[in-house]
Amino acid sequence: MKTANIMNVDRLRMGTDGQGITTLIAFYKCPLNCKYCINNKCHLIDSNSKVSTIELYNYIQIDQLYFAATGGGLTFGGGEPLLQASFIQEVLELGAKNGHTTIETSLNVPYEEWRSLIDYVDEWIVDVKDMNPSIYKCYTSKDNAIVIDNLKKFVDLGLAERVLIRLPFIKGFNTETDVRSSHQKLEQIGYSRFDEFSYKVV
Repeated sequence: MKTANIMNVDRLRMGTDGQGITTLIAFYKCPLNCKYCINNKCHLIDSNSKVSTIELYNYIQIDQLYFAATGGGLTFGGGEPLLQASFIQEVLELGAKNGHTTIETSLNVPYEEWRSLIDYVDEWIVDVKDMNPSIYKCYTSKDNAIVIDNLKKFVDLGLAERVLIRLPFIKGFNTETDVRSSHQKLEQIGYSRFDEFSYKVV
């Protein structure tokens, strides 16, 4: 039985991370170091946060009633949930796949590490940041080559319509022109679903 460090389980969410009423499961660990990270504590793992798949499954069972009534389901986020792909798969195989399953990800994890989830996930919400490699690296401290390869893989698999692309305007890092350029590049790859917004920088 697999275990993972879980940062938070947030119930009764609506309109923010998947269809219907969702339960967000947020994991510790992320490969990025974004300058304006909204969950920066994901890098500071709580030693008491380790949970087994069966413990999590039992904890979220009551939520199945809300999922059935609204078409909702589980959303896995973080941190970076794709670092916990085998844990997520085991939870879903226990019976949690009864609802709509969503992954919120930076997609900056090699495909081989999460390919087993393809048949389990109904929607992917991908926070692309920016398609310009220099802007991406300046903001996240990482390269975006893996992200672009994964985005092309989705298209090759015929799954582009399952992907919602998040494209932020990040003050001090990109411009509205950069956002439009990223949008155009992603359309050329094969994407049509976008969420464009501005980060609120304090």
